[in-house]
Amino acid sequence: MEILGLLCMYTTASLEDYKTRTIDVRKVVFFGIVGLVISFFKGQYSFLSMLGGVLIGIFFYILSIVSKEKIGKGDAIIIAATGVYLGFVNTIILVWISSVLALIAGLIVVRRHKLNNEPELPFIPFMLVGYVLMLTIGTIRGVLI
Repeated sequence: MEILGLLCMYTTASLEDYKTRTIDVRKVVFFGIVGLVISFFKGQYSFLSMLGGVLIGIFFYILSIVSKEKIGKGDAIIIAATGVYLGFVNTIILVWISSVLALIAGLIVVRRHKLNNEPELPFIPFMLVGYVLMLTIGTIRGVLI
C-alpha cells in the first residue's frame, strides 16, 4: 500500500512540477496523512524513524528559505511526506539517489545547451525515478525497503 501511495504522490507531483514548477501542497498533505494511516496499521517504521524522515524534509525547507529557493519548498514538503512512508534511513537514501540523478541530468543539460548559469530542473521527477530504482534494487537484492 505504501508503494502505491508513494508512486501516486511522486507521479502527480512530478507532472505538476515539470509543467508548472510548482507543487500543490494540499495533495502532498493528503498523501502524508495517508502515509500516517498506513504506518499506523502496518507499523513498518518506528515513530522516531518516521520523525527523522520528516525532519529531513524540514531541514530542506529551511535550506530552501536560506538559499532563496534554490531548492523548492514543495520539494522539501514532499521529502517530509516521504519520511512518513520510508522512515529516516530510506528517506536519506532516496534523497541521495535522486540528487545524484539530478546532478547527472543537470550536467548533461548544461553541456548540451552550453549554459553558463545554473539550470532549474524539477526535482520530484528524480525522486520518482530514484524510488523506482530503490524498489527494483530492493526486489532484486532484498535490501533498502
